[in-house]
Amino acid sequence: MTSLDLLVIVLYFAVTLGIGLWATRHQQTAGDYFLGARDLPAWAVLLSIVATETSALTVISIPGIGARGSLVFLQLTFGYLLGRAAVAFWLLPGYFRGEQETAYARLESRFGPGTRRLVSVVFLATRFLGDGVRIYAGAIPLALVTGWNVPVSIVAMGGITMVYTWFGGLKAVVWADVVQLAVY
Repeated sequence: MTSLDLLVIVLYFAVTLGIGLWATRHQQTAGDYFLGARDLPAWAVLLSIVATETSALTVISIPGIGARGSLVFLQLTFGYLLGRAAVAFWLLPGYFRGEQETAYARLESRFGPGTRRLVSVVFLATRFLGDGVRIYAGAIPLALVTGWNVPVSIVAMGGITMVYTWFGGLKAVVWADVVQLAVY
């Protein structure tokens, strides 16, 4: 790895942390922290959703699948489209009207508290397992590029993510996602 490579990696991490610190300046209430003060532009939220759906596994696996001549990965793309349409139709209108602050509140208002609890448990279980795999998968190329070992790469990625999220809340997450998608 050259000095320029290291500089790019350090600069990227610094910009990501800077976004979290920048977002802190604009927080006055818990609603500002958890809801991004409800003033995030729709295009930034859209790009954040796309970036969130595009994990390290996607970035690593899709080019390999395409290179083998298979179009199977298009199923993922169609799933993204259907999922985004469902979110846009059922969840976002109530969120932007201020009727509920989470997707779970929306599910409870439409289908009852049992549905909200079930979906919450399923989400937490799948995120816990899936995020572990995604962080590990993202740490492998970082370790290869930097020469760090995988545990150090996991701590670096996880630590930076925790810091900008802790300080900047939703606004920091959305803007960091926009930067990450631009890099992708």
